[in-house]
Amino acid sequence: MKKVIGTILLFLVLLGSSTIYASGLPQISLSKWYGQSFQEESEAFEVVTSKSIKEILMEMNLFLTTTNEKLDVDVSTFLDTQVEATNSNLEEFSNETKSSLAESIKDLEKVRFDEYMDEELIKEEVEQEVEGLLADVLSK
Repeated sequence: MKKVIGTILLFLVLLGSSTIYASGLPQISLSKWYGQSFQEESEAFEVVTSKSIKEILMEMNLFLTTTNEKLDVDVSTFLDTQVEATNSNLEEFSNETKSSLAESIKDLEKVRFDEYMDEELIKEEVEQEVEGLLADVLSK
C-alpha cells in the first residue's frame, strides 16, 4: 500500500508540477510573441506614419507657397488698380478744377470788362453834361 500511496503521491506531484510548468510556459511564450509582434507592428506603423507626415508636410508647404504667390499677385493687382483709380480721380479733379478756374477767370474778366464799359459810359455822360453846361453858361 505504501507503494500505491507513494505512486499516487508521485503521480500527483508530477501532475501538479507539469500543470504549473504548462501554465507558466504559455504566458511567457504569449508575452514574448506579443512583445515581438507589437515591436514589428510599431516599427511598420512608425515608417508609414512618418512617411505620411512627410508627404502631408510637403503638400502643405506646396499649398502655402502657391497661396503666398497667388496672394502676392492679388495684392499687386489690387494696388495697381487702386493706384490707377486714384490717379484717374486726381486727374479728373485737376481737370475739373482747371475748367472751373478758367470759367471763373472768364466770368471775372467779363464782369471787369462790363464795369470798365459802365465807367467809360459814365465818364462820357459826365463829359457831355459838362459840355452841355459849359455851352449853356457860355451861350448866355
